[in-house]
Amino acid sequence: MNQQQMSERNKVGWNQNAYEAWVSRHGTPHEYAMQLSADPLKKVGFYLEEVGEVRGKSVLNLLGSKGNKAVCFALLGADVTVVDLSSENKRYAMELAEAAGVAITYIVNDVLELAEEEISQFDIVILEMGVLHYFVDLCPLFQKVSALMKENGVFIVRDYHPFVSKTLRMANGDAVLDGDYFSDEYREVDVAYSALLPKQTQQKLVKNVIRQWTLSEVINALIHSGLNIRKMKEDKGVHWAFPAGSPDGIAERLPGTFTMIASKDFR
Repeated sequence: MNQQQMSERNKVGWNQNAYEAWVSRHGTPHEYAMQLSADPLKKVGFYLEEVGEVRGKSVLNLLGSKGNKAVCFALLGADVTVVDLSSENKRYAMELAEAAGVAITYIVNDVLELAEEEISQFDIVILEMGVLHYFVDLCPLFQKVSALMKENGVFIVRDYHPFVSKTLRMANGDAVLDGDYFSDEYREVDVAYSALLPKQTQQKLVKNVIRQWTLSEVINALIHSGLNIRKMKEDKGVHWAFPAGSPDGIAERLPGTFTMIASKDFR
């Protein structure tokens, strides 16, 4: 499978009832905007710890989905652009921004097809949470990121930790190692928001295709793409929802996410 085939397949997947799913999870854009406006730091404070004040800065949120992070950055004074494959995501995000009283730019396109001359360079580029597996090769992605960054720009990539996402499953309330961490196979998976939709709708959804990466593959791709890794963080597994009856404290004993902060490498 090449990148174009994967992107076309996943574009179909992410344009199936996404707007309906976000309303189910967060309420209408107006309702969610009220929540975000009350405390925009709650959703993006993690990133502000690394980049500081964003007022007056340009932020690029790649694969920015429903736009909640983008709207929070905009509420804090940033000039925000989102790039995503889904027009349904755009619809929710633009209505969310309008309801919050801010403006964002939302481009429906494959990240790798962005023409650098048609889009500005950015102070901050963010790529986060369940997105790396939509690429057949990380080097072209990170090279594109580098091209879209200003010379003093910061890139933050944050995703689910592959140790858990590639190897762990729950069986009868127990955590079971059942996967190949080093597998490079493509897999069909349910669209990420499918559980938010009625069962009858879920059964009709076209599945997404993903290729999961090891931690070293992500690191090496960053290095080989002209980016300098400044910091790496691993967070505990509070993002994993384990069923009742699971071993005590299991989420606190497993990695949940990893984060890498990078800049352009001028050596």
